[in-house]
Amino acid sequence: MRIKEILYWSYFFLLIGSLGFLSCQDCNDCGPAENEPYVSFRFFNIDSLIKVEDTLLVLEDSLDKVIEGIDTGNTELDTIRQVLEEEIDLYNQVYTDIKDGKVKIDEVTGPNGEGPIYFRDSTTNDTLTIFPFPLDMNYDSCSYIIQMAGMTDEVGLIYSHELDYVSERIIMRIYDLEVSKNSYDSAKIVCDKNRCNSNETKIYFYF
Repeated sequence: MRIKEILYWSYFFLLIGSLGFLSCQDCNDCGPAENEPYVSFRFFNIDSLIKVEDTLLVLEDSLDKVIEGIDTGNTELDTIRQVLEEEIDLYNQVYTDIKDGKVKIDEVTGPNGEGPIYFRDSTTNDTLTIFPFPLDMNYDSCSYIIQMAGMTDEVGLIYSHELDYVSERIIMRIYDLEVSKNSYDSAKIVCDKNRCNSNETKIYFYF
């Protein structure tokens, strides 16, 4: 009789344990989950762009005069022409990079003092054009301290957030972003829809 009781209770606890294990597995599959909302920043150094444009005008004017001299028979100017052409190619590439928004961010603190945040390739002196900045899902605002090109700037954002149910999961969506604080020369929010969530939004900063 004692042996039967032991076998019975052993089987009972084994069954309960198995059900509990299966329940945990189901919970992992169907429980609520949060995505990681972000907003994409782009930076355009307009001051440097103007300086490069001015330099290109001077170089191109010099090249025109050198070519005129070569056309009149002064072949000694060939070396100078080659140097000027290489300089123009170099500045044209710099002009294109600045116009495309290629910059190197040294460090970002945020949102709201957390960090530092590093971007892919940003610490290896490679340039990027679009930077995904994480947003704080617990509040309706966040701020960043951005160190770049020897400058320290601050950006603040405000927004609304709401929960969305997708395939039995809870996803946090952030909408209606606005720039509440900005130490750059200007900022522009780019969105192709009437109401964009943060992951579909870009903010351009000009300095």
